[in-house]
Amino acid sequence: MSQISRERLAQEYGYLAQIAEELEKEITLAQSLVAEVEAAISALKNINSLEDSKEILVPVSSGIYIRANVKKQEKFLVAIARDILVEKTFEETLDFLSKRKEELNQLIQKRVDDLNKIVSRIREIEGIIKATK
Repeated sequence: MSQISRERLAQEYGYLAQIAEELEKEITLAQSLVAEVEAAISALKNINSLEDSKEILVPVSSGIYIRANVKKQEKFLVAIARDILVEKTFEETLDFLSKRKEELNQLIQKRVDDLNKIVSRIREIEGIIKATK
């Protein structure tokens, strides 16, 4: 293997390693968002099942909460874009969150597939480099 070929493989290896790292970060972020959506779904179901007003703790900041009374809600405000809220029913809100969760899961699967392809190519490059030593 020529020195130029070895350098090209090393460059490709470095480039692919950076992409793999970015994909891992994106996967982790998307998984966190899925967990947030699941928590929101659970909270909505709990709020919808309330009979009477119930006192809850509402997070204001990291480790800071206020007490608030919550009663069963018929409508929810859903952010559909930056600074745009739309009123939706309980069912519409759950549907919105379920679709969001599905989109995130599809994104995660695509990024995992992409990551697997990159890792496969990285291993291939490692094998070529080791074989030429």
